Amino acid sequence: MPTRKSWPRRLWHVCVKTLRGLMRLEDTPYRIAMGCACGLFSSVLPIFGQMVVGMVCARIFRANVVASMPWSWLSNPATTLPIWYGCYLVGAALTRVEPVTVAALKQLADRLSHDGLTVTLHAGGALIGQIVVPLLLGTVVVGILVGALGYLAIKPLVIRVQAHRAAKVARWRDVHAATATSEPAS
Repeated sequence: MPTRKSWPRRLWHVCVKTLRGLMRLEDTPYRIAMGCACGLFSSVLPIFGQMVVGMVCARIFRANVVASMPWSWLSNPATTLPIWYGCYLVGAALTRVEPVTVAALKQLADRLSHDGLTVTLHAGGALIGQIVVPLLLGTVVVGILVGALGYLAIKPLVIRVQAHRAAKVARWRDVHAATATSEPAS
């Protein structure tokens, strides 16, 4: 009876296989790394359809579209709120706006039950205005930073993997060329 791997080990296995597949794409190191950077950039955006945005971004920068796709999986139901909250804090710091606290959100929810929907929506609209601008600014800044760091980290890895693969193919050709010339002709 086969043993089952734990979920962290299965997750690690999927991540390693995905990265290995990205490194082995048949394209230039620039296009692969830039595709990964586009996917990393789009993974922090506070929108739905991040994979499509990453693919469009990759097309605009003439990058590898396939390389951009897996990075949008970083933003999933378990990681979306922490990513967006961190980006919001970055944007709030850049715009010098006091971050909205959980207590303010709770107060807005309590106000709904007392003041009614119209008054609460008006107050909520002002609160959302305090959130949207820093969130958008923060996600763009963090996305550009993460994409640039991803590009700088992935390009040398792709170069190394492609050089290793080229050396392996050259050794294989040398061995098979030597055996083909040493065999007597019939």
